[in-house]
Amino acid sequence: MVSPRPTIMDVARTAGVSSATVSRVINGASTVDKEMSRRVRAAVRSTGYVPNAMGRSLRRGGTSQIAVVAPDAENPYFTQIISEVERIARGDHYSVTVAHTEDDLDIERDCFAQLVGRHVSGVLLVPVHSTHTDLSLLTEAGIPVVLVDRWIEGAGTDLVATDNLDAGRQAARHLHARGFRAPAVIAGPSQLRTTEDRVTGYRTAWRELGVPVDDSAIARGDLHVDSGRAMMTQILEAGEADCVYVTNNRMSAGAFEAMRGVEDAPALLATDDDLWTRLVTPSVSVVHQPVRATSRAAARMLGQRMANPDEEPSTTLLRSRIIERESTLPR
Repeated sequence: MVSPRPTIMDVARTAGVSSATVSRVINGASTVDKEMSRRVRAAVRSTGYVPNAMGRSLRRGGTSQIAVVAPDAENPYFTQIISEVERIARGDHYSVTVAHTEDDLDIERDCFAQLVGRHVSGVLLVPVHSTHTDLSLLTEAGIPVVLVDRWIEGAGTDLVATDNLDAGRQAARHLHARGFRAPAVIAGPSQLRTTEDRVTGYRTAWRELGVPVDDSAIARGDLHVDSGRAMMTQILEAGEADCVYVTNNRMSAGAFEAMRGVEDAPALLATDDDLWTRLVTPSVSVVHQPVRATSRAAARMLGQRMANPDEEPSTTLLRSRIIERESTLPR
């Protein structure tokens, strides 16, 4: 015979509390006495009770599912964020839906409509555009949103991101300290605040160090490998820069490919500690973003927002660090 599945009443009898108290503990209520909460959780483990996910979803008014919406399925940075969020969500009994927008506003809007139809409980979003991304489909449906990595100007929602102004400043100071004096930068689209903050921090720090960075030293790409290769080729042909900072990881790979084997190529400072940066020759110095800390902070913030939807939105900025390798050694 098959043993009957443990019920909430079994947990309540084992813990010596009411079924209502068990329900409150399971659903994360913060008003339950700590000792009583400990007893309930011990009883859940000892009885083998598994909460009914569908019932919990209905009580929440949504599903036990969150979504991660990111722009690029091939970008290791976003892949790491998704992987870390999935790990955290499993521990909280949530499943994760992943959607990719391909940096396209129309696809992004379609993703939002689908997520509303699925009644997801919350969304971690890397938006396509700093001004044109429209969250109204989600917010009008009462779905909490936490922005990750990128801003939306004027959006009254939570944000977890790298301190990009500081990242740009660190890049300039690192290159200056190693004796370089003719900087260039390969940046993404100007309407993306992530890119603009890195460029602004970079130029500001160089200016403070007595080395102005003219507009002509800024090459604009589209965040993908091919544009990084093309922009670095232009810089090499101009022959003026002795160091180049690239503001995203995909363009960093393209830039390295263009300069590989070029005699007297400029120093290269990439973004993100992707595996290739350690394996190539010369190994590549990077501005390393704290992707795991970002993911954890974003998941934690989304949980708080789902539990307390009326709290004031908050912003968390995390600091990058320089990992020095061969590509920025003094010449």
